[in-house]
Amino acid sequence: MKKTMIKITTFLVLGLFYCNFLYSQDIIVTNSNEKIECSIKEISTDEIKYKTADSDIILGITKDQVMEVIFASGETMKIENAMDDISNYADQNKNVVKFRLFSPLSGYSSFSYERCLKPGKSIELTVGIIGLGLHVIRDANVGTTFRVGYKLIKSPDFYIKGLRYGHLLKGLYFMPEFAFSSYSNDYGTCVAGAVLLNLGYQWVFNNTLAVDIFWGLGYGLNSNDDFSSHYGFSMGNSDFPIASSSGFRIGLLF
Repeated sequence: MKKTMIKITTFLVLGLFYCNFLYSQDIIVTNSNEKIECSIKEISTDEIKYKTADSDIILGITKDQVMEVIFASGETMKIENAMDDISNYADQNKNVVKFRLFSPLSGYSSFSYERCLKPGKSIELTVGIIGLGLHVIRDANVGTTFRVGYKLIKSPDFYIKGLRYGHLLKGLYFMPEFAFSSYSNDYGTCVAGAVLLNLGYQWVFNNTLAVDIFWGLGYGLNSNDDFSSHYGFSMGNSDFPIASSSGFRIGLLF
């Protein structure tokens, strides 16, 4: 009888242990939304090591394949791959002030500020002072021009373990942008606006110097309804409302 009680007690203890293992496991959620119930043994820089209930073998999965980890305690850890993890770029400057190099030749001066929001994405604001230039192309005008764009920097065509951007602000990019200008002279006032889709490339040297070249195409309207340049972008009249833009900028990172 005593031996029977010992066997029953042992069976119950093992059963409770096994049930506890089943109902208090960690969960690895992959990028394809697959859920792996397991016991996590180690989380390293590039890999998560775990063991499942039906095997004594320790398995591994790269962090680039994992979206999040839900621990048995209920705590959740979001997993970012090396390319999208902002902490991997802590030593890089994330802001740049740029000057449109040849803008004074068109009778204005254009300054841009770009800030990285996250890897592969940044916002860019541009302000131009019309009248602050050499006036060798246009009659003397006075006014301002304003532009705002959202930049998407191209990611690599394929991924390898530990891959990341060479620099957060460097690379081929696509940038939807809104441009506006308002200026006046002895002949009257002109207001112009355009929506542009820009394609460009920005180089970054020594985390200090940026060189940016771009070209854009879109639609626009102007109050004079004529074919003309509006300080940073050009467009046709209402019968042909195509707008275009191109430029070369140089800047300093901080």
